[in-house]
This record gives sequence, C-alpha cells and structure tokens, in this order.
Amino acid sequence: MPIHFVVPPSFAEQVAVLSDQSLERDYPYWLGGRFNWVAQTWLVLRQYREGLTIGTAPQPGEINFAHVMGWRGSGTRVGEFRVSFRADYPRMFDVDFEILQNPAVSVSAQQAYLPYWPVPGLIPRDSARKGLKTLAYAGRLGPRNLVNGLRDPNVPVDGVEFRVIEPHLWHDLSGIDALVAIRSFDKSEHNTKPPSKLFSAWRAGVPLIAGWDSAFSTVGDAGVDYIRVQNTDEFYQALTRLQNEAGYYERIVEAGRARVSEVSHEAIAATWLECIDERIMPAFDEWHANGTPLLGGLLARSADSARETMSRAKQYMRSSKGAA
Repeated sequence: MPIHFVVPPSFAEQVAVLSDQSLERDYPYWLGGRFNWVAQTWLVLRQYREGLTIGTAPQPGEINFAHVMGWRGSGTRVGEFRVSFRADYPRMFDVDFEILQNPAVSVSAQQAYLPYWPVPGLIPRDSARKGLKTLAYAGRLGPRNLVNGLRDPNVPVDGVEFRVIEPHLWHDLSGIDALVAIRSFDKSEHNTKPPSKLFSAWRAGVPLIAGWDSAFSTVGDAGVDYIRVQNTDEFYQALTRLQNEAGYYERIVEAGRARVSEVSHEAIAATWLECIDERIMPAFDEWHANGTPLLGGLLARSADSARETMSRAKQYMRSSKGAA
C-alpha cells in the first residue's frame, strides 16, 4: 500500500538532500518537530519497508503522514488519507488517524500512541567522568518545557554547575553527569508531552531528575530508573543524594541502562510498523472502500474552523489586555 510522508514546503531544501543523509551522522534533528516527526520516521522506516516516499505535498489515494501543523497549513484535501502526528498541539478533526506521543492517555479506534524517535547519533557520558559535576537541560526553552526556577539557576550544591545545551548539541551528552526534565514544581502530569528525555538519559548513561510527567511515570519507574521530584527541596535533596550516597548514582544509571534496548530506533520501528500494518492500513482500506463521508468531512472542517476562530479571539484578547 503506498505510504507517503509530507513535510511543509518550507523544508523543501532539507528534503531534497534527506535521502543521502545518515541518521546517526548528519541528520538535522534540531530543526524541530514539524520536520522531525515526518523526516525521521521516513528515514528509519525505509530501512524496513520498501516503497515509502517523502515530499512537500500530499498524494491522492495514498496514506499520507504529516505533522498536525503541516495538515493545518495544507489547505483543502486532494483525496488523501491523512495520518496526523499531533505532538503537543490541539487535536485536528479533519484527519483519518492520529498518532499521540504520550503513553498515558486513552486512545480511540482512530488513534494510537507511538513513541517519538530518540535523538539520533547520541554520544553517551564519557566513562572517565566521576561523580556529579554537570547537570544539564537538553530541550527547547519555554514556559511549558523548563520550570522558571531552573532557567538561570545558581545551584546551591557544591561542585555542581547547570548547563542549557544548545539544540545542535542535544546529541552530545559526553560531558554531562545528569539531565533535568522539570516542567513545573508540582504534581502536574503534562499529559501531552512525550518521554523523550527519559530515553536520552537511559541511552546516555546518566540519571534523569524529572517532574511528575505522566509519560515518565508510565514508561519508567520513579525512584528506580529515574528520579522524580515535585518541589525545589526535593530537587536539591536529589542532587545531594546523587553526590553523597554511595552507589545511588550507579543504581539509577544501571536500571536505565537495562531499558535501553526497548528505546532503540530498531525497537521503536517495530512498534511503528505493527501499528501501520494492524491499525492504519485497515483504516485506510475501509476509507478507500467507503469513500470519504461528505458529512463527516464537513463536520470535521467546521470543528477545526471554529476552534481556530476561538484561538485567534483569545490571542487578540490577551494582546489587547497586554496593550492596555
């Protein structure tokens, strides 16, 4: 069955050279989710399945995979079956199948959880490093990504520095002793977010100090293969314990290392292909046999349009309030 991957036209230059790139050597991971969800999936899965194509426009009559924001900017359908990578954006209704990145949320018959791909070309912690000296955050900065108190911290633990890793170096964790992934100091579960930073910590051979994200607690085991904290006191207690308690650092790392095979590109690819074969292709066959329901399509587009209108209205009200 023809399967096509669609990236926004703004990435046409990157797509043109993608087929000659090595995922582990020169893939531009830092370009962001709208590119990575599509391009990295194509690069990995083409190793296991022939005939997969990629481009900047959907193909009629085929299964088309695209980021949700790519679909929102694509205009009217041209007769394509749409699979949407929602990531952490609001749902788009005018699609035929949706892929979610958080394993804790419930899914419908037309949805599935599939893990986001691990950072390619990851360089693990240098085995010569000893102790906890450098704590780092490897991700985009934003109000929902890293708690305010850690963005420019003065870590009150002797001998520990905090570093924000630049996007083009997210793969290089050779000089890092622990990673942090705390969106808020509370018990918020952040149910749209993925477990990606936990995957990176396991693969890099370092502990992850994280918040209460449901993705981490569903995939990992808090207190065993990562450390979970809910306030600044627990955060600094975790740092002190990693520094001073004999064997604690190594126990967290070894428990994570035991999980690495589960989060390799090969293992995740097998999960993706199973979903394509057992969930997405049967949905496509049904769609193809029955044709796109006119009423359903109109209702979906109406729902998307109404939500976009409300979103723009809220943005306008916020900007007007700020100007006042």
